[in-house]
Amino acid sequence: MSAIGTEYGNAIFLLAREQNNLDEVAEALEGCSKLFEEEPMYVDFLATPGIPIEERIGAIGGAFHGRVPDCVSDFICLLTEKGYIRSFSDCQDEFEKQYNLLKNISIAEAYSARELSDDERKKLQTRLEKSTGRRIKLRTRVDETIVGGMIVKIDGRLYDGSLRSRITEILEEMKK
Repeated sequence: MSAIGTEYGNAIFLLAREQNNLDEVAEALEGCSKLFEEEPMYVDFLATPGIPIEERIGAIGGAFHGRVPDCVSDFICLLTEKGYIRSFSDCQDEFEKQYNLLKNISIAEAYSARELSDDERKKLQTRLEKSTGRRIKLRTRVDETIVGGMIVKIDGRLYDGSLRSRITEILEEMKK
């Protein structure tokens, strides 16, 4: 994470907390982050110094006014004016880190050989919440190198329930 991301992400977190709209800002920042990730040309446009700043700021107003809290559109304007818009995702990551800490939320990344059904996702999330004592925000990914089972990363820990891991354990036991 960049120093800009840490500083500005913490600033928007403190502002949202002061304005008592943390949940709304968290949702808006996450949505903007996904938009910028899916459409990198938007960030390119906002970061282009050859385009007058008034035009770039006007585009932000047109795109976000009334769709996100004012502090979020103001935040995007500030990053654009300062030339830091490419650090938006770092800012959002820092905000999310602070938000999750305050709300007792952990991010769990689950890797499986195939896409999990909604029911499987819910069951996994419930099991993880029971085992950690925290609320879980579950992100799932397909990893075709996993033959079966699942690998979960949460709070810096790796839980390997993959078939490959179990076969390796069995082979190690047989060698003893």
